[in-house]
Amino acid sequence: MITVTQKESIEDTAEPLAVATKEAARLLGVSPRTVASLAKSERIKRVKVGWRSLYTIESIKRFLEMADNE
Repeated sequence: MITVTQKESIEDTAEPLAVATKEAARLLGVSPRTVASLAKSERIKRVKVGWRSLYTIESIKRFLEMADNE
């Protein structure tokens, strides 16, 4: 059983698994249109949740690492 204290500490340290287009663009330093292009070319992973497009933090980090190595 998780106590209130444990639950609060889990929520405080949890990072999002995915972000919306605008936030992904901010993290990458590009426009939202560029984020959509990167997803279309499968350079970052897009997950559709209803009408929203979310971009996984893991794929954004991986893209940045690959870009840094080029």
